[in-house]
Amino acid sequence: MKSHGKMLWKFANGIDDSEVQAEQAEAKGIGNSTTLSEDVRTYEEAEKVFSWLSESVGRRLRKAGQKAGMVSMEIKYYDFQSMSHQMQLPKPTDEDKVLFETACRLFKESWNGEPVRLLGIRTAKLCAASEPEQLSLFDMEVPPEPDEKHRKLNAAVEAIRKKYGKDAVMKASMIFPIAQL
Repeated sequence: MKSHGKMLWKFANGIDDSEVQAEQAEAKGIGNSTTLSEDVRTYEEAEKVFSWLSESVGRRLRKAGQKAGMVSMEIKYYDFQSMSHQMQLPKPTDEDKVLFETACRLFKESWNGEPVRLLGIRTAKLCAASEPEQLSLFDMEVPPEPDEKHRKLNAAVEAIRKKYGKDAVMKASMIFPIAQL
């Protein structure tokens, strides 16, 4: 087996002369998926799952100080056939609402009506959240910043989740679906 055999023998015996990498490699994407306890048969059921997944992915993006330029939605049907569909975003985001709306749009475009066993959201083309945004020549108005009330609300919710866990605060509509997940 020549050099390949020698390399395998070294790995099997715990011998490795390469340098230890002290820093973790930067993530290429952030995502989350869930295998459901019961098949999803309606768009409304899928929408609830995407709401929960988008909050999870958005929270992880913000924690990492990243924004995503692409969103991908994954479906695994009851017969284990898989498919995914992705979309480039007009501008990078870490907002739960944008991730949710994009995943739902991709789902509507892709779903064949068959029962679904797994749903997932993935993001890619990450950039630093602090990176300045390039406006288009055709952007006539600056996108509105969240008002002070919503900024404070989002900060308070994040602080509670950080202290007491990710499920400490959730939408009432998500209480039932999470029990099933």
